[in-house]
Amino acid sequence: MPTESQLRDAALRKSVRQRIENGQLPSCVPNRIDAGYGCGDVCVACDQPISDAQIEYEIEDGRDGRVLSFHFGCYVVWQLQCARVKPPAN
Repeated sequence: MPTESQLRDAALRKSVRQRIENGQLPSCVPNRIDAGYGCGDVCVACDQPISDAQIEYEIEDGRDGRVLSFHFGCYVVWQLQCARVKPPAN
């Protein structure tokens, strides 16, 4: 799915927002981002594999150290939703 399509995908935006709100995805900007071509990992935003022809962004979840993989466009959607969602209370 091209980035422009992902940015327009209301269902993806809603799903990412819900994943942030229920704690499946972090709600903060990562300290470090690694990027490269995908290797078949599943995107944590859209649940689709990231092929070797697509750009994959990896971040470390600051809450538990898990590595989270995103398609480039899904990463952008996640960042936009992070800016719109109030972080959960600790």
